[in-house]
Amino acid sequence: MTVISPEDRLETAREQAALWCVRLADADLTLAEQARLQAWFEVDEAHRGLLDEAVIAWRAVEEQASRPGIIALRGEALEDLRRAQRERWARPERRPALWTALAASLVVAVAAGAAWQANRPDVYRTTEGERRIVELADGSRASLDSATVLKVRYESGRRRLWLDSGRAKFSVAKDPLRPFSVAAGDKLVVATGTVFSVERLTGQMRVVLYEGHVAVLDDKTGRADTAVPVKIGGAPADRLLTPDHELVTSTQTNATVVSQLDPVRAKAWENGQLVFQDEPMDLAVERVNRYARDKLKIGDPGVGRLRISGVFTSGDTGAFVDGVTAVLPVHAVAAGGVTVLKIDHGQNNSAPAGVSSTS
Repeated sequence: MTVISPEDRLETAREQAALWCVRLADADLTLAEQARLQAWFEVDEAHRGLLDEAVIAWRAVEEQASRPGIIALRGEALEDLRRAQRERWARPERRPALWTALAASLVVAVAAGAAWQANRPDVYRTTEGERRIVELADGSRASLDSATVLKVRYESGRRRLWLDSGRAKFSVAKDPLRPFSVAAGDKLVVATGTVFSVERLTGQMRVVLYEGHVAVLDDKTGRADTAVPVKIGGAPADRLLTPDHELVTSTQTNATVVSQLDPVRAKAWENGQLVFQDEPMDLAVERVNRYARDKLKIGDPGVGRLRISGVFTSGDTGAFVDGVTAVLPVHAVAAGGVTVLKIDHGQNNSAPAGVSSTS
C-alpha cells in the first residue's frame, strides 16, 4: 500500500487547482465538468481556497499581460503544452499527470513572472547629449539630463525612485499618502508634492529646490524607515533648503552646505548650458563629460583643485578646453581619443579663474 505524505497531497491538490484555473480561463465549463468541479470541492474543503489562489495568480498575469516578460513566459508555457500534446499519444498512461503538471506550471511560472515584473523597477536612461522628459504613472514628471539613469517603482503606499547617475528634475504630483522618494547612493530625498532636482557627482549629491519642501535623509542601511535627517549644525538641513536654494552634501563625510541659487543658473542645464560658479575643475570636467562623446581627463591632482567660473554650451568640449587653457595654468594633451588636462608650469598662476563661452 502506497502512503501519500501530506506534502505530496497538497502539491497534487495545487496542480489540480491550476488545471481547473486554466480550464475556467479557457471556456465555460460543460455540465459534466461543473459536476466534477463540485465533487472536487467536496473532497476537501481546502480545494476551494487553492482554486481561489490559482485564479488570483491568473488575474495577476492578465494585469501584466502586455509586459514583454509575461508574453515570453506565456509563449514558453504554451509551447510546453503543444509539446505535451504531441507526446501524450506515445505515452497515453501519463496524460492526466502530465496535463495537470503543465497546467500548474503555466499558472505558477507565469504568475511568478508577473510578480517579478511588477516588482522590477522601470528604467529610464539618456545617452550623452540627450535630454528626455518622462511622464510617470501618477502624473508626476521627470526631466532627465544627459547621461542619466533613473529607476522607478510605484507601490501601494509609496513612490520609489533611484537616480543611479546623472541628474533629473522632478515635478511631483501631490499625494500625501504616498511619499515620493529619490535615492542617490546613501542619500534619500523625500517629497509629497513639489518641484526639485537631484544630481549625482563623484563624492557628492546636489539637491535644488524650486517649489515646496523636501526632506533630505541619510539612508546608509537602504531602509527608509531607519533613515535620519542630513544635518547642518545639529539641525535638519532641509530647514534651510527653501525654494531657489541648493543643498550640497558629501557622500563620504557629513559635510553639508545650503546656499542661495540664481534661478536662471538653476535652470541653465535645461536650456543646454553649463554654468560654473567657483567650481573645482574635477567636478566641472565631470559635468562636461556628461554631454561629451570625446571625454576629458584630469591629468594632475593640481588641475582638479583649480577653481573655475563661466558659462559654456553643453556638448562643446572644444570651447571648454580653449577657455580653461586660456585663463588657467593648464594645457591639454590629446591621447588615445581622450583630452588630458595637465598643469602648465610655464603659465602665470595669477591668471583669473573665470571664463565664459556660449558660442
